[in-house]
Amino acid sequence: MTAKNKTEIMILGTLHGLHRNNPAYSFDDIFRIIDQYKPDAAAVEIRSEDIDHSKEYLSQYYPYEMIETKVRYSGKFPVHGFDWLGDAIKGHPIPEDYFKNHPVKILGAEFEAESSPQKARLEKLDQERMLLITGKTAKECNDGSYDTSCEDYYAQFASAFKGTKFQAISDFYRQRDENIGRNIIGILEQNEGRKIIFLMGMDHRVFAIKTILAAYGGRVLIKDL
Repeated sequence: MTAKNKTEIMILGTLHGLHRNNPAYSFDDIFRIIDQYKPDAAAVEIRSEDIDHSKEYLSQYYPYEMIETKVRYSGKFPVHGFDWLGDAIKGHPIPEDYFKNHPVKILGAEFEAESSPQKARLEKLDQERMLLITGKTAKECNDGSYDTSCEDYYAQFASAFKGTKFQAISDFYRQRDENIGRNIIGILEQNEGRKIIFLMGMDHRVFAIKTILAAYGGRVLIKDL
């Protein structure tokens, strides 16, 4: 690959439902950023096996901005999916009760009811990181500050609950980011030398960037907002 056709990407962290109450970073801002960037391709937080399903199906499981990006732009350029929600349903549609009955969701509900010093410390960290995106613009959300806080939060979560039943939660989070990373690398390989915008929830952004840099280093240009 030469400098002339170096792959260029933008990794846009989004807020899912929080965009509805954040005029500083709205859903319209997401689509404005995409339009201004003028990518050759996009990739969103939807599984590749789901990306061509109907809007009605997607709306049951995925954030609005991911679905709307697919709907708005798939006629203009390729829109890829990179999400992973478990090997048990890989290659298959998501069952209606999948999230309700998923062991990690059940454990998550138990964790919310937990009362411990470790949980109190994590709640404080969570509140602090949320301040970095509450009422903030797209540029402020994506300036790296939240990425640092997010990485610290998940590291402390994994450390605090290692060896307990709640380790399964952090294990799943790690597995999801690892699989998302592998899927993103696959998309980059398919789109070598092109401009690609990746849309993902803010919590995945730091891990995606680290995966891309580890695999490509300076061979991929990561553009800031």
